[in-house]
Amino acid sequence: MSPAPLVRLVSLDVGYTLGEPSGTTLTQRLVELSPLPARQAKQIAQQILHALDPRSDATGPQSVCAALGIAASAFPHDHRPPGFALWPGAVEAVARIARVLPVVTLSNVSHWDERETDVAALLAPHLQAHYPSWQLGFAKPDPAAVQTVARLHGRDPAEVLHVGDSFDYDVHGALAAEAQALWITSRPPTAKEIRLLAEHPGQVTVVPDLAHAVRHIEQTLLPSTRITRSATS
Repeated sequence: MSPAPLVRLVSLDVGYTLGEPSGTTLTQRLVELSPLPARQAKQIAQQILHALDPRSDATGPQSVCAALGIAASAFPHDHRPPGFALWPGAVEAVARIARVLPVVTLSNVSHWDERETDVAALLAPHLQAHYPSWQLGFAKPDPAAVQTVARLHGRDPAEVLHVGDSFDYDVHGALAAEAQALWITSRPPTAKEIRLLAEHPGQVTVVPDLAHAVRHIEQTLLPSTRITRSATS
């Protein structure tokens, strides 16, 4: 088995990796309105709503409502975005990672929910850039999300380590882009997840929390070191 490529860029998920919204998001409101199963409705919202820039596509709300089986008139135009609260230690965690490698954030979020939050300012001066999906035009697990970030920083996707809490979005998105993944989860992987990890040996490392993610990066991704080729916790 050939060694994994050197990691030259770290991309961090934001929601439920570094913090959480302080109220109900537009995505959550739409999932509640949709007659579709919640998991399916969330995936549709991620794919359409989170990749939509309403400044250039005024028909976006109607499109997402149609896909979710909601009347266009029911779109919550009155939505007030919740604030976003970083978890204790999140800024220091990003700062420590930034001492090892360049860091960006790559977040699935709608334009409507990010209007009141400046993630780049919250994490300044440690970020190279912040990439919300609605500006990027791609939402995880679309491989184009990680691939586009890699291209913007002059890197091959295989040189990117994406860190996040969601198997469906962060791990799937990284693997689809042929990037490496650091999965933050405190629960044991399911049988289905274990099978997928086994299909991608050396591309995914599992850690229980953000603190362990930081330590992993500090211990294994210093210049001249390579990512630990482990797919188990």
